[in-house]
Amino acid sequence: MSSDGIHVAVVSVEGEFIHMTHLNIRSLALASTLALCIAAPAQAQRREARNPHEGGSAVLGEVGLFLPSQDGMTTGPAVDGAYEYYLTARNSLRLGVGWANPKVDREHSDGTRQIRVGGDLIHNWEGGAIHPFVGAGVGSYFLQPIDNGNSFGPSDTRFGARLLGGVEYFTSRSFAIKGEGRYDAVMKANGYNPSGVTFSIGVKSYF
Repeated sequence: MSSDGIHVAVVSVEGEFIHMTHLNIRSLALASTLALCIAAPAQAQRREARNPHEGGSAVLGEVGLFLPSQDGMTTGPAVDGAYEYYLTARNSLRLGVGWANPKVDREHSDGTRQIRVGGDLIHNWEGGAIHPFVGAGVGSYFLQPIDNGNSFGPSDTRFGARLLGGVEYFTSRSFAIKGEGRYDAVMKANGYNPSGVTFSIGVKSYF
């Protein structure tokens, strides 16, 4: 074979390699572009989803003061925690546990510990960073007399209903500070009235 023939063969192989390389680069660029086109709208939708939204969830925690209705009792601390599921952007179901410890007016080491396990239906209004809300619910209230800081005597369980209202202030898309007032109307237990008003402040995280 002549030197010219060898030269042509080499050029032919190199040309084929360059052609295949161009095809591979073009195919990779096309596939990458298609992947970005598919993924970008979904990512943008997730970024732009406003809270609350249908199917969304949140957890919250708050502390406050419980003002009992019972004569001879005085204000005590209150702590609540809850999980909230959004049926729609405006309506949600809240499931929570609350603790309150009102004191005997004349002896603050005595009182009645109250634990509520219940559910509430909540409606909120869109207001930009500020979301007012109202709600109502029912629950079981576990009552335990306290004497000198210790449980004393048998406990009781009573049924009760709750009315509530408040406002959330969003500091970011998924986090809010909230203030709430609520009234719990609870059945009496051996002449003791567990009903009362609570004012609380807390935080809420959406996901």
